[in-house]
Amino acid sequence: MITLRPGYSTDLESAVACFRPILQRLKIRQGVTGLPVFLSLFPHLWGLNENCIWIITILKAKMPEDCRAKFISQYHKEAKIMECYIILSDIFYVDAKVPNEIRKAVVVHEFCHFLAIIYASVSTSEEILQKKLKERLSKVIDELTNDQVIKLYQLLNKFRQQNDDFSIFDQTRDDHFRLNCENLDLSYTDLFKNFLLSRQMIKEYFFPDDIKNFFKLLSDGDTQEALDLYLDKIKIVANEKWLPENFAKNQSIDILLKYGPNAIK
Repeated sequence: MITLRPGYSTDLESAVACFRPILQRLKIRQGVTGLPVFLSLFPHLWGLNENCIWIITILKAKMPEDCRAKFISQYHKEAKIMECYIILSDIFYVDAKVPNEIRKAVVVHEFCHFLAIIYASVSTSEEILQKKLKERLSKVIDELTNDQVIKLYQLLNKFRQQNDDFSIFDQTRDDHFRLNCENLDLSYTDLFKNFLLSRQMIKEYFFPDDIKNFFKLLSDGDTQEALDLYLDKIKIVANEKWLPENFAKNQSIDILLKYGPNAIK
């Protein structure tokens, strides 16, 4: 069994810390395409390369009108190379706010499909993995239509959504990503949301006094005032991280409530 960062399959923060550097190297917001990212660049992932060489690349293409994104994976058995591609419609590279936010969300969505293959590969033997994925490798594993992308954006931009909203929409449900041979206690739905905005990322914007004031207002029953306290900062988070503002609000508050006063420690 390959050894990666401890807890990466059971602890959400460890998983995000383990795999987020790959997302950062893909340079979503910089618009970099066609540049292969080798997982051998990351020392804490060197164990993956004991089995094969892993490569992921974002490509930009002119796609059919109803297609907006694809995730393709191909395993070269003899060379032991796993090639993965996130192919995006060139419409996401229009210089406008909403296409930028959608580009980020779509890449993170497809990245979760990439993680499903990684988790499967470290959870079972190569023979079982190949058997399980025989019909999925070397072809399109996921394809997002224009309608699905619009629904994804609408879901993320819905204020105060409940977790059930993510389980109702097919493209954000855990079983949409899961290959059912990975040893993973985490939900891919949670991974998707936290690769968009995690506790670690929020620490860049919120400070101890902010947390203290937030929970003081909550304890006093001033819920709306507590939420309003964060509005300006959340707008900054959303703008800098290319997120729909309502998703940034929801995710930030969820993290603060989950971790309480220790949210940024």
